[in-house]
Amino acid sequence: MTPYRSPISVPSLTHQGERCPRGAPGFSLIEVLLATLILTTLTGMAVALVVQAEKKVQNQLSSTTLSSNAIGALSQMSREIRMAGFPSAGSFTAAAVSSYPGLVATPFVAISAYDLKFEADTNGGGRVEQIEYVLPAGGQTLVRSSTQKALDGTLLTSTTVSAPYLANVQNQIQGKPLFTWDTDPLSMNPFPQNVRTVYINLILVSNRNKSEAPVNVTLMAACQRMSP
Repeated sequence: MTPYRSPISVPSLTHQGERCPRGAPGFSLIEVLLATLILTTLTGMAVALVVQAEKKVQNQLSSTTLSSNAIGALSQMSREIRMAGFPSAGSFTAAAVSSYPGLVATPFVAISAYDLKFEADTNGGGRVEQIEYVLPAGGQTLVRSSTQKALDGTLLTSTTVSAPYLANVQNQIQGKPLFTWDTDPLSMNPFPQNVRTVYINLILVSNRNKSEAPVNVTLMAACQRMSP
């Protein structure tokens, strides 16, 4: 006869009153909205910093380009104006000057606040050129032109024009002279042949860039004639 055994009681896997978890806890709507707001704010700040940095780079590039172009133009202008009147009549015999008056350069043919015209053999090739720098009325583009002088003293019909020679020149708009000058008090020559020194005052403003902040550059030079 099989002996009687009492049933084995199996302990409960859960404590009394405790429920099994149904899964990981989720986020409430308020938490989602708060996280979205923070992320949007941080993204906006990052974009603003990038835009500001780009504007700064654009300003630097505009300033560098404008300065480089202006310095190159001013350097050429200064060199050529200093050579105004070269070669002079003293460089040749009286007979050569009489036979070939085109050998001699007239220092300054015309000069005003926005127009300068003079003669010089700027490249030393034995040919005199009449060179003009002019900023047209109401314009912002400085133009350079040159015309060769014939040996008989007349000007050739062909003229080389460098336009635009330098853009964004603001002198006319701001009412400030591009050229000023002083004369030699001891010279017996009439004006403007008695001009001794020409002063250049270049005022430039760059085109509007992405930052909408135009760049201003002002360059000045004093050009004293080398030839008497």
